[in-house]
Amino acid sequence: MCPRCGSEEETLIHALKDCARAKAVLIHGGFDNTFVKCRFRRCVDWIKEVARSLDKKTLSDFVTVLWNIWNSRNNKVFRDTEEDAKVIWDKAAMLNRDFRIFNLMEKPMILKPVEERWWQKPGTGVVKINFDAAINGRMMSFGLVAKDHDGFVIEGRAGILEINAGAEWAEMQVLTESMELAQEKRWLKLEFDSDCANLVNRLKRVHVDFLTLGFRIR
Repeated sequence: MCPRCGSEEETLIHALKDCARAKAVLIHGGFDNTFVKCRFRRCVDWIKEVARSLDKKTLSDFVTVLWNIWNSRNNKVFRDTEEDAKVIWDKAAMLNRDFRIFNLMEKPMILKPVEERWWQKPGTGVVKINFDAAINGRMMSFGLVAKDHDGFVIEGRAGILEINAGAEWAEMQVLTESMELAQEKRWLKLEFDSDCANLVNRLKRVHVDFLTLGFRIR
C-alpha cells in the first residue's frame, strides 16, 4: 500500500503522479490537468507524453518537481514527516532558481571537451545490463536495466536497501543484483555497463584512476 495515501499499491507512477499527495503538488504548480488526470500504466510513458509538450527549460523544472516529490515520499517513509504541497513546490522552484543563478555566475574550473556519448548496442545474442546506485545516509537506492542487442528492454529492477557502505560498495551490490538476475534468466552472454570507474578498475585490476564515464565490463 502507498505509505502516504494508503489507497492502492505503490508503484512508481502512483508515487509521482497518482498519489493524492503527489497530485496536490502538481496541481498547486499549475500543471496541465490533462496530464494529471489521465491514466498511464508505466511512469516512463507518462513522462514521455509530458516531455512532448514541454520545452527544455520547462521539462527541466518538471523533473526537479518530480525529484522533490520523491524526496518528500522518502521523508514520510524513513522519517515519518509529511510536507505540504506548497512546501514541496517551493523547494523545487528554489532549487531551479539557484541552479540557474549558479550557471550564470560560475564558470567550470576545467573545461570539458565536447563529446557525444550514446548507449552502445552489445553483440548479437548478448544481453547488456546497465546498473547504477546512489547513497543517502544509511540507505541505498539502485536500478538496473537489461537490454538485448536490438536495444529493447527485456528486464529491469529497482529498489531501496539499508546498507552502511560507500558508493563503490553500493555499485558492487548492484552488480551482484545484476548477476543474480542474469542467473535467474539463464542468460549466457552478458555485458555489464557502469559509470563507477573505481569499481571497474578494481575488477579489471587496473591501477590507474580513469575519469571518463561509461566504463564497460565484459
